[in-house]
Amino acid sequence: MTSTALAVAASPAFLASCTAVICSPGPDSMLVLRLVSRARRRPPVLAAAAGMLVAGAGYAVAAVTGSMAVVLLRPELFLLWQIAGALVLALTGARALWEALRPGQAAPQPPAAGEPPADRLPRHLLLGFLCTAGNPKVGLFLTVFLPQFLPVEAPSAAALSLLALVYLAIGALWLLVLTEVGVRVVARRTAGEAAFPPLAARIGNAVAGLVLLGLALTLFVR
Repeated sequence: MTSTALAVAASPAFLASCTAVICSPGPDSMLVLRLVSRARRRPPVLAAAAGMLVAGAGYAVAAVTGSMAVVLLRPELFLLWQIAGALVLALTGARALWEALRPGQAAPQPPAAGEPPADRLPRHLLLGFLCTAGNPKVGLFLTVFLPQFLPVEAPSAAALSLLALVYLAIGALWLLVLTEVGVRVVARRTAGEAAFPPLAARIGNAVAGLVLLGLALTLFVR
């Protein structure tokens, strides 16, 4: 590990660039907000976030090792990958939109103390994983994004790994902040009053559904 890599990893330019990319609206953020609105509890949302980070780590490894270049050599593989990812986003968005428009659809309530949670965490973990893993452009982006902050000569795997680790750490922090803020907004307050009324929940589901459907279409056509 060179001092150059350490300096780059801590540089304002790299940190600001990572933050701008990660915090921009995308499938991961929309899925987190969708799950926050639906589950109103941290565990399911954090499970999905963990799945996203696992997929992101896989893409980071592929970017560092140059494995994503194989995808560029196989356009049909890239297309199938994109179609699969678009289907995941489309199904998630369609379900959110259906729940927003369905007559009499009540917002789910958190389980009472001592009751087992209705949602299975592995399912949310898988959903988060598929949301990120279904977009091969993430891996291609990291393949191009990380080396540009290092010297012109071929960057070492160790230097790229450090930058990838910082990128993932910022991503994890963003998902944690988004989850915590979202849960606090929709959490039940005093005397059985909800801070997040049913109409707002419907609107949130509708917006998340439309955005996810739009992202699915974008992933498919580009």
